[in-house]
Amino acid sequence: MLGVPFVRQAGFTLVEILVAVALIGILAGIAIISFTKQARKTKGAEANAMFAALRISQEQYHLENGTYLSSGTGEANIHPATPGRLAQTILPLPTTWTSLKVKLPQENVYCGYVTVAGRANDATNLGVKAAKFGLTVAPSTDWYYLLAHCDLNGDAARDSYYFSWSGDTVIQKQNEGY
Repeated sequence: MLGVPFVRQAGFTLVEILVAVALIGILAGIAIISFTKQARKTKGAEANAMFAALRISQEQYHLENGTYLSSGTGEANIHPATPGRLAQTILPLPTTWTSLKVKLPQENVYCGYVTVAGRANDATNLGVKAAKFGLTVAPSTDWYYLLAHCDLNGDAARDSYYFSWSGDTVIQKQNEGY
């Protein structure tokens, strides 16, 4: 055996392959979780377009009628009534929405929407969610606020809320992506 050189075979051991597969699996899991959360946030971003349409409609209604209009009898009167992680049609619109002459940016939505309005210094219509977003006292001018209720992950235990009002057009978010 003196004339035969020792030849080492090139390749990976089973342990090295298992470690590589485990690392790829962990990285893929992290990527999927991040992608899913980002996709839910993107669905929630529809609130920006809907709020813009509702703001324009409220201001036009106020110019024509001297007051803002509530789209229902309070925060619980959202449309569509059951927001979910699957897109649903927002048509037909409630009568109050047609009175506002809302021009929808899209027909299918992931969130339910409501607009609540009130007169200057009248806190009668201020709801619980408005208070959670910091609107606890009625403004000294006529006012309205917009609320979006979204269940973007199908888990009704924790939902997303988006909020904006006539005195501050910045959209505030609570539990974004849920």
